[in-house]
Amino acid sequence: MVRRIALCDVNNFYVSCERVFDPRLEGQPVVVLSNNDGCAVARSAEAKALGIRMGEPWHPIGERGRGVTALSSNYPLYADMSNRVMRILSEAAPATEIYSIDEAFMDLTGVPLPTAFGRTLKDRIRQWTGLPVCVGIGSTLTRAKLANHIAKSRPELDGVFDIEALSPAACTVLLASVDVGKVWGVGRRLQAKLQALGIQTAADLRNAPKALLRSNFGVVLERTARELDGEPCQALEQIEPARQQIMCSRSFSREVHSYDELRQAVLTYISRAAEKLRAEGSVAEAVQVFVRTNAFKAVPQYARGVTVALTGSSDDTPMLAQAALRLQEGGHDAAGPVAESTAPGDAV
Repeated sequence: MVRRIALCDVNNFYVSCERVFDPRLEGQPVVVLSNNDGCAVARSAEAKALGIRMGEPWHPIGERGRGVTALSSNYPLYADMSNRVMRILSEAAPATEIYSIDEAFMDLTGVPLPTAFGRTLKDRIRQWTGLPVCVGIGSTLTRAKLANHIAKSRPELDGVFDIEALSPAACTVLLASVDVGKVWGVGRRLQAKLQALGIQTAADLRNAPKALLRSNFGVVLERTARELDGEPCQALEQIEPARQQIMCSRSFSREVHSYDELRQAVLTYISRAAEKLRAEGSVAEAVQVFVRTNAFKAVPQYARGVTVALTGSSDDTPMLAQAALRLQEGGHDAAGPVAESTAPGDAV
């Protein structure tokens, strides 16, 4: 049997959840704000068309925000809607891997007519939850992810695309039309480095010498290129592995100049991280505090992160909070060796 992997992804997930319970928002520019209403964490297609960027502070947005509905985030709602979608996917496919709150991979190997299956799944999720999804199908996880991007960006596909239905020549033409930055795992910095080597498109990455990719970027990008060429290098993880890190962060709704306010934020979020740690039955071996300025302002930027290794693994909130506060205060005697990273001009 020919291997087939599908990626099902909810379109503009947070916004779509809000639209299910308020149909008046359909077709309107909508943004969902972070948990303190500080910045945009989800945008409808109409809001994106107005130039509203992901992570952009909301209150100083000015004229571009006129006519846009801005909603406070409702994470319990989003978690419940996510669970409904994932339950549908797990019942429909022989094996699934939840990749994020709004997307999952499915093993469709042996499923006849995968494109028809994708359309049925898309319609079922819409009917049962009210959420719009796109389905991308490919022989590898990377090709399925790319097919999902194509399904979202080309309305004529009606939200479902099987890249394996193309001839080899047509697939090459398609990959040549996709910017390398749209490939799964290629961020802006990596994209710039690849472009400096003349790797501009997904086709260029697929065709690049594998030894060159491994020597310059490591085995992960080499595997991505191999997967683009149809060689499976990743398997579905049906049992979610324990997280290697837990991050709790905050974007402020206004400029903060008070050390005490930053201190309270650190205490609040280290407490939440400790709760998640205990819920998973895990312990921490290190703590990091990271502060960044507002990259959306045309002023010099600042970013600094400090990490400390604990003398003993712990899930104790007071111990973790003490280490975090000492890091914020600049104390290097917190609990162990300290590593610093600074990135002025690169803050977000």
